[in-house]
Amino acid sequence: HFHRTHVLGGLLNSDLSCLVDPETRAPLRLLDEATLADNGGGHHPVVKGIPRFVPEDNYAQSFGKQWNRFPKTQLDSHTGLQLSEERLARCMRGELADLCGKLVLEAGSGAGRFTEILLKHGASVHSFDYSNAVEANAQNNGSHPDLTLVQADIRKIPFSRASYDYVVCLGVLQHTPDPEGSIRCLWEMV
Repeated sequence: HFHRTHVLGGLLNSDLSCLVDPETRAPLRLLDEATLADNGGGHHPVVKGIPRFVPEDNYAQSFGKQWNRFPKTQLDSHTGLQLSEERLARCMRGELADLCGKLVLEAGSGAGRFTEILLKHGASVHSFDYSNAVEANAQNNGSHPDLTLVQADIRKIPFSRASYDYVVCLGVLQHTPDPEGSIRCLWEMV
């Protein structure tokens, strides 16, 4: 494992030791500022400080364009409303205080509307999105030291299984090619 800081408008991914190869589950190490590798020769690019585990061209490109063009549209801190916090609170049965000190996997972060709330309530967040909307999330939340952010597939998650106190996935499953398979992959992470 390794510890390394990548910069994109502030501190981003200060600790990548939590990453594993999504296929082999082998630990990853940083070869240089642009490449993660495992001991078996597998490589993954790091672009704009964000590890990438999916092809640049993918089925979620339109989401990336949307969130990178309008990165703050849904952020409570930008709108002055509490729509995202209220939705997350509903989904967590009002127990947002329980997030403090917990490790949370966020699947499908988009521009980071829920990332912001999870971090606000004291969670350590490992977050990913299939689209390059992770760049908008990095812009919005990347300076937070408790955030690890990558671009990855919900069916090939590059974090260790059975490691999370909570897994959050809101507004995502209906956009995946295999919702049932996606749910099975998320369940393995708790």
